[in-house]
Amino acid sequence: MAIADLKRQFSDLFDRIGPDPLPPRYPLVSIEIAPDRVTAVRMGAIGKSGRMKLDAVQSRPIPDGAIEVSLTKPNILDTGAVSAAVKEVLHKLDSRDHRISILLPDDVARVALLGFATLPKTRRELTELVRFRMAKSLPFKPEEAEMDLMILNGGTARPGASAATVLASFVHSDVVEQYEGMLADCGYWPGLVSLSTFELYNLFRPRFAERKLPDKDSLVLNVTRHYLSVLILRDTDVIFYRCKPHVSAAAGSDPLADVRREVYTSLAFYQEKLLGRGIGRVFLRSVSLPLDGIREAVSAEAGGELEVLDPLPLLPQNGGPFLGSEDAAVAAPALGAILGRRP
Repeated sequence: MAIADLKRQFSDLFDRIGPDPLPPRYPLVSIEIAPDRVTAVRMGAIGKSGRMKLDAVQSRPIPDGAIEVSLTKPNILDTGAVSAAVKEVLHKLDSRDHRISILLPDDVARVALLGFATLPKTRRELTELVRFRMAKSLPFKPEEAEMDLMILNGGTARPGASAATVLASFVHSDVVEQYEGMLADCGYWPGLVSLSTFELYNLFRPRFAERKLPDKDSLVLNVTRHYLSVLILRDTDVIFYRCKPHVSAAAGSDPLADVRREVYTSLAFYQEKLLGRGIGRVFLRSVSLPLDGIREAVSAEAGGELEVLDPLPLLPQNGGPFLGSEDAAVAAPALGAILGRRP
């Protein structure tokens, strides 16, 4: 009998709030589709040991304007150009497994952190409540969106728990279907669909825990050519999330001013509304923008010791392909969709 049939027969068991009794097995191939490039990673298992090895990394630019990120409209404007880049990197990846995880730009989604005095008893009730609470904050009807949610607070919340926080993300169904359909047309079966910064977080979560300072919070910045995403962590729990496109990039001006302004705005909200304890560490991933300029802009607003996130020490040293630091930074979210989700 199929797992789906079992889930239907025992819906009360599978609908409860808590860890999934049948956790998913995530693909060993992932691809990030950004507005300016596509990047794909293939990992492999070493025998039956459960250890991982890096098999291949491929990345290709796509023409300006081929993807225009929108919350409400199809994103891929030049299907031929994007499909050609996707087919090329996946062909070069040489994967026999056609299951794949897809990472989308952060600004394709509306993400919210919602507090609950008491959690409902089932995930279905929680889903309905989250949709209701977000109805007036979305640029589309909640029922038109693909939604996922995660209970934070260390994952220990149970039915009836107090002061629980739920991280919820909404992406318009038509937008998701366009990306998934393009991968399907290339001969791949899309499984996990996620956002770049959340997989970056998954990859480096042990590092965040290891490097956090007592009684201080951590700031995580994902700076790309097109947007800035900000996470603030208390221990390793997300207490703040914000994604903002670079408004000045289209005008040809320096996006560093956008980064500095958004870091300032985020920290002002953090101090006023979240009773901020102060930033002890700043973790930075930057692609397509100069590191020195980003360091200066961030340090001026955030303080705290700054560390550039480097995926290379996390990769198994077992004769895999050489990966330079810049290529590793580009591939970090795609790596996170595989390595960051391993048990």
